[in-house]
Amino acid sequence: MTGFRPRTAVLALALLGAGCESEVPFPTDDELDQLSALHTQSVKPEADPTNKWADNPDAASLGQRLFEDPKLSRCGTVSCKSCHAGESYTVETATAEGCGGHQSERNPPSLLNVGYSRWFMWDGRADRLWSQAVLPLTNPIEMDSDATVVRTRLSEEPTYTAGYTQLFGKAPADESDPDRLMANLGKVLAAYQRTLNRTDAPFDADVRRFLQAVEAGTQEKDPAYLGLKTFVRKGQCVVCHKGRSLSDDKFHNLGLKDTGAGRRGQADVVDTLVSWPLNAAGPYSDAPSGIDAARLPTLKAQAQSKPTEVEGAFRTPTLRNVALSAPYMHTGAEKTLEDVINFYNEGGDPAGTFVGVRTETIVKLDLSSEEKQALVTLLKSMTGAAK
Repeated sequence: MTGFRPRTAVLALALLGAGCESEVPFPTDDELDQLSALHTQSVKPEADPTNKWADNPDAASLGQRLFEDPKLSRCGTVSCKSCHAGESYTVETATAEGCGGHQSERNPPSLLNVGYSRWFMWDGRADRLWSQAVLPLTNPIEMDSDATVVRTRLSEEPTYTAGYTQLFGKAPADESDPDRLMANLGKVLAAYQRTLNRTDAPFDADVRRFLQAVEAGTQEKDPAYLGLKTFVRKGQCVVCHKGRSLSDDKFHNLGLKDTGAGRRGQADVVDTLVSWPLNAAGPYSDAPSGIDAARLPTLKAQAQSKPTEVEGAFRTPTLRNVALSAPYMHTGAEKTLEDVINFYNEGGDPAGTFVGVRTETIVKLDLSSEEKQALVTLLKSMTGAAK
């Protein structure tokens, strides 16, 4: 991904800031690079070396059955699917209901295209999809489960026992290490979740057509012109929503009102993640000395050297299929895409309603009604085809 070349960026900002009528033509060379990196065709999620069963069809099949099984929860009524159902693989409410009627702390993110992500959970407390799957299972206000509940369920259902034994070489009842049992469960759940992909979207075709129009010098006549221009330039969306996944896979403080217990976001989880046995460098990883593991010390060092950047910071979600996953933000506070755009247009919520320091790129945008509508249309075009 190519960033703005300083000379082009300074010229563009100078003219735009001065309200000059002779605005720099869109796109500049740098903006063209950004646009070229946005669209995709059907590209499988990259391999996960920490999970040797990540792309195993038998593991995915077993994972799907377990994903839909409420008896993996202590209360026997909540499954993974309870919070990740329907076309959107999430819920239509700000939070979801777990065992005992408890409400989740945050808005359940969609699982569509989750295999393309690098960090998991809104605050990044998991660094692999398989380890993330264990967290809602063991959360007391979600599925409230543990290895004893899981072992019992796997052992009492013959098809589960057979599938688990075939994959891992040991029956669930014979697995004495509770963390190993939970890690294995997470790995088959991840294998299933990696199949939940909706990639090719009208957006991708629009970007390809627009790039052709740029070559022909007719881009201003293209129907996607205003939407793409606002996305890349005035709206600054591409600063965080970049590349094929339309996410930078980083963490930012958006200045979003949050009074919840986890409002400090990434700042509260870095140390726990680095010391967690189920992380990419832990004993249950299938590549504990790989590149994924090497990123963990770097993550901790960055958090220690720049503490203000992680306080109140939450993961950038993908924009792919975003029209399916309302409500929005980690709190579920914004009900519609229009609400999200208005939030960013105002530069976030007022100071004092959130912890930490707002990311410097979250500023008032002064978008026109036409630009706002163009962004809504663009976002709706990002819904991929159902597989």
